[in-house]
Amino acid sequence: MLQLESYMNDRYKNWMNKNKKEKFTPRECIMLVPTIITIFNTMAGLIVGLVFSGLLFFSRQIYKVKKPLAYTKRVKRLFTTSTIMYLIMAVIGNVFINTYVLPVMLLLISVLIVLSTYLVMVVNSINTPIEENINNGFVKKAKNKLQDFKNLKVVGITGSYGKTTTKYIVASILSQRYNTLMTPGSYNTTLGVVRTINEKLEPTHEIFVCEMGAKNVGDIKEICDIVNPEYGILTAIGPQHLETFKSLENVQKTKMELIDSLPSNGWAFVNNEDENICKINFEKNNVKYGLNNNSDYYAYNIRIEETGSIFDVHTPNEEITNIKTKLLGEHSILNIVGAIAVAQKLGLNKDEIKAGIRFLKPVPHRLELKKNPNGLIIIDDAYNSNIKGAKMAVKTLGRFENKNRVLVTPGIVDLGEFAKKYNVEFGEEATKYCDYIILVGEKQAVDLNEGISNKGYPQEKVYVAKDINDAFKKLSEFDVSKTVALLENDLPDNYL
Repeated sequence: MLQLESYMNDRYKNWMNKNKKEKFTPRECIMLVPTIITIFNTMAGLIVGLVFSGLLFFSRQIYKVKKPLAYTKRVKRLFTTSTIMYLIMAVIGNVFINTYVLPVMLLLISVLIVLSTYLVMVVNSINTPIEENINNGFVKKAKNKLQDFKNLKVVGITGSYGKTTTKYIVASILSQRYNTLMTPGSYNTTLGVVRTINEKLEPTHEIFVCEMGAKNVGDIKEICDIVNPEYGILTAIGPQHLETFKSLENVQKTKMELIDSLPSNGWAFVNNEDENICKINFEKNNVKYGLNNNSDYYAYNIRIEETGSIFDVHTPNEEITNIKTKLLGEHSILNIVGAIAVAQKLGLNKDEIKAGIRFLKPVPHRLELKKNPNGLIIIDDAYNSNIKGAKMAVKTLGRFENKNRVLVTPGIVDLGEFAKKYNVEFGEEATKYCDYIILVGEKQAVDLNEGISNKGYPQEKVYVAKDINDAFKKLSEFDVSKTVALLENDLPDNYL
């Protein structure tokens, strides 16, 4: 869980506080019994302790996790520090052991076993200076390497949603002319970017497309200080990661760190459809892209089909018509328009741009269209969700008018005190486009169901599943040849 919470003690502690009943059980206190027995008979207490330890071990609950612990070097260092701590306690116990001290030592060990989940935070705190020193070494190595790439052009991409898809689109188009490197997968943290530079960047690369994610103010500036982007794409500013950002103002401040870092001759490409971006007065050179003619670049004549999308794009230079892509949804088209703006600024012609779009493949788990052999159509949008992206996804589901449209979702997370507000809002929106709704996780379902009920949606068309396996079991009851299912957000274990 510490790993899932990005090794942040405050986030791990919040998870602990929310799951006390599940993670702390009275059965663990049984180890206090042999401690008491030891006061009267040392050998009997030790024997009972061994027996009880065995019983606890073999009767423990084995959790089925969706994302198992990855035994990274950092995790191994945590284990090493933990082992050293326990060995030190064992040595102290061995040195001072006698009739009076043994029960006290056993009591201490029993308490530590019960509170071992909190001990993880102590070990993490001890290792923090070590981890910071190691990370600083990686950052320094990346900075030194970039100094040798004088002609490398860096395109930075950030936003509350859409940045990963936009990254793939930009890289696909630019690679038609330039040798292009992009941060892989969801490598959008400082260390993810640094690792890409240290391990992947070669002297032959001409363009580096760098996705920049953030959960705290200053995260994007930290990345910009390393890569020094000349071009910046701002895809959206919205209510995401509010548990750490606390306010939409902090989200905006953080996303603008990319634009603020651009040089005087740099260019900002901004989503003119985003209500929060439209309110900003950009001082840097900027290009606005959107789906309406109030933007510099915009898409029109949009047709969305089961196999993808077809549309035209207006640019200041020319009209680019009959663009075809396998990507679904208006926001995918919006991301393509932004990428076209970047490509033209970097000198690509119409044919190169259309070729790059034609070769695009759906980004895994982001409105990825899949068709099972049994005929079931799945729209896989399982990557971490946000309110705007979720609304666009159910709107895309609604376009399948001749199908039984089923939404499978645990809702939206990482919203802090705004969780209820936006999940109620998502539930209300889902009722417009869905013929059936499967909610995943009893804890998560409450706020979503409130929104669904607010719109008078029939409860017989709502099912609350215990977990994703239960949800798929329910989904299998439908006539799969006539069903399209949207998988919206797939939460890791720390949320279900």
